[in-house]
Amino acid sequence: MDLSQSSTTLKALFDPTMGNLTAGLESVQLDKICPGGFTNLFTQLRRRSNLLTATHIAYACYFVALANRIKRTGDKLKETPGKKRSHRLMAELHREMGFKIGLIGVGRIGHLLAKFLLQYGDVYPNELYLSSRQADLLTDMIDSGVAFCKFNNAYIVEQCDIVFLCVAPHHVRYVIDDIRDRIKSHVLIYTLVLGYPALKLASLLQHTHFIKPSYQLNLRLDDDESLWPLANDMETIFGNDTLMKRISVENEDQNDSLVRDDDFIPSLFYALLNILKQNTTLNRLESLRVVSASLFNNPDLDLIIDEFKQPETKKTTITNEYFSEYDLVHLQKEAFIIRNLLDNNSNLRQLFSDTFISHYTQIKPNHS
Repeated sequence: MDLSQSSTTLKALFDPTMGNLTAGLESVQLDKICPGGFTNLFTQLRRRSNLLTATHIAYACYFVALANRIKRTGDKLKETPGKKRSHRLMAELHREMGFKIGLIGVGRIGHLLAKFLLQYGDVYPNELYLSSRQADLLTDMIDSGVAFCKFNNAYIVEQCDIVFLCVAPHHVRYVIDDIRDRIKSHVLIYTLVLGYPALKLASLLQHTHFIKPSYQLNLRLDDDESLWPLANDMETIFGNDTLMKRISVENEDQNDSLVRDDDFIPSLFYALLNILKQNTTLNRLESLRVVSASLFNNPDLDLIIDEFKQPETKKTTITNEYFSEYDLVHLQKEAFIIRNLLDNNSNLRQLFSDTFISHYTQIKPNHS
């Protein structure tokens, strides 16, 4: 194989189709490695991979979109936090600068995430920073005008506000060496690295602002192949209400969910409160109304507001008080408040599901 053929093959592996992470990888093509009786098992694994990939991408983009709404709108959120408006329409009208979003590791999963952040995360190319050992192969990202596309992990954490870790587990130690002591205190690390809990990363990096999804799959997925496609592209999935309901981690009937993570929504809740604390002057009540509107499309949820009416000061009103910044790695007590509300209120779970799904099914991709 000559050099040009080798480069073409490498680029094809590095730039997967929009829905199948195993495309082009001969080592995981079922008909080649397993022509016998284990084909069904590997088919189940591929379906699981497709489901987890869609879930990770969907929630990462959703969180960034919510964070960017806060960043772009700031204190104006206190005026009409419950009014439904397109995030992208708001961005076009005001064109306020959003968060700088960084990706460390832009392989198959990182590349998909970068593409969909530009489409569904309310991220503009000049707000996206990429660090990859194969940056020269990311021609679509370079052509789109991303702010940075080279191999420099330290630069990413120095420049960005939200940083996604998308590297393989065996690369984590090198990334830690690169970014330790370079991370600013406000930076939120959203890690997709398998095998590294947030507590371990926090200890290694001496940093406490982490989001670490840990999705668990519903075993019905393996029993009924009609519940999830084997290799649908992500845009088809994101435009399908039924499939999006199945990756909603909170539903009125939790049996409708194919993925669960009891800690994830509490983590998002307090991460958004931190973002409000850092980027606005909203008090406790105003902040709760904004987060309630963001996650549940209702700024006046008494069941949430009532839970925060007796903070450490034991006061019965929260109007003129301000939240402290939360340590996202140690949220046991705080997370229980939100988890308990979700577990005991099916309507609240349904509000979350409907709001999450509508972000994808009612807003067409943009920035492409």
